[in-house]
Amino acid sequence: MPRSWFRRTLALVALLCLLAGPAQAQFGHDSANSRTSPEIKQAFRPVVASPSRSTVRVRADGKDVALGTVVSADGWVVTKFDQIKDGGKLTCKLKDGRELLEVKLVGVHDKHDLALLKVDVKGLTPVQWRDSKAAVVGNWVATPGLSDDPLAIGVVSVATRTMNRGDYPPSPLAPNGGFLGVGLEPGDGGPRVNSVMKDGAADKAGIKVDDVVLLVAGVRVEDPDAMINLLRGYKVDDTVRLKIRRGEAELWLEAKLEKRPASLAMNRALFQNSMGREINRRNAGFPVALQHDTILKASDCGGPLVDLDGKAVGVNIASAGRVDSYAIPSEVVKAVLPDLMSGKLPPPKPEPKSSEKSDEGKK
Repeated sequence: MPRSWFRRTLALVALLCLLAGPAQAQFGHDSANSRTSPEIKQAFRPVVASPSRSTVRVRADGKDVALGTVVSADGWVVTKFDQIKDGGKLTCKLKDGRELLEVKLVGVHDKHDLALLKVDVKGLTPVQWRDSKAAVVGNWVATPGLSDDPLAIGVVSVATRTMNRGDYPPSPLAPNGGFLGVGLEPGDGGPRVNSVMKDGAADKAGIKVDDVVLLVAGVRVEDPDAMINLLRGYKVDDTVRLKIRRGEAELWLEAKLEKRPASLAMNRALFQNSMGREINRRNAGFPVALQHDTILKASDCGGPLVDLDGKAVGVNIASAGRVDSYAIPSEVVKAVLPDLMSGKLPPPKPEPKSSEKSDEGKK
């Protein structure tokens, strides 16, 4: 049967089901949630049959934290770094039910939030790639899991593009998280502080205008977006260690994050954007992305996003809003794989333990 015929038929079936909102409501599926209905997902089984064998479930200490995309038969798996960076023993579960216990974090590409894992197994099924430019606006996409049905389906809402700061939806998590109280701009070697809120966490820690931030909690930050996204993972009263450059000197400072001032609190629009959906802690700041409207859990990022031929047009990297999800385009993932595999992009070193702080501060 010609592939083009199958694709047209599948698209027509899915469209008819989605338009049948009132009828589906009688069976407990309203038009807004019809993509989650078993009937729709079953229609997409042929789409995810192959890529589901290239998908793994990544766990940390037995808890599901992400999906992973198999990129090589000899045990290389790409996933979302922010979902696994908190530590814990990593394992990977395969579609056939095996759970791989020997999992090593080999590399991290911070800007794209990609992590490369190495599992001790041969004969995996690597994902088949397709250039993301083929995924035009309105095209169907699916997210395979380990079952026969897709985890979720959606359509491309914005084609692959270079992201500008204005493209990012404001993070609904940031206003509820810890607040540092600095203004940032690109600097030489890291984000430069261009303003410090009086009596805020940064001010109390001794951070000054023109300081250049090099490390946050042991992680190198190359630009303001990287620093902002990293800080999103911290809460009020968390203490964060920062390595800064002030003139010719490098200093270690500690900032105890505070509650965001009421004047900067989450507005109603942001609240509505996050209602009913689990949003990733790091959900913006990617240099380039493909945007789609698939409703994903935060723990379902890191796996492949596939077209109707089952080819991966990207790796899901963030559930960013009520109807916004992002994927790192396939061509970008493939381009960074050699550096990740070669060791050129090692994982960040763990933050020094408290017993080491005083010694570092004297350097």
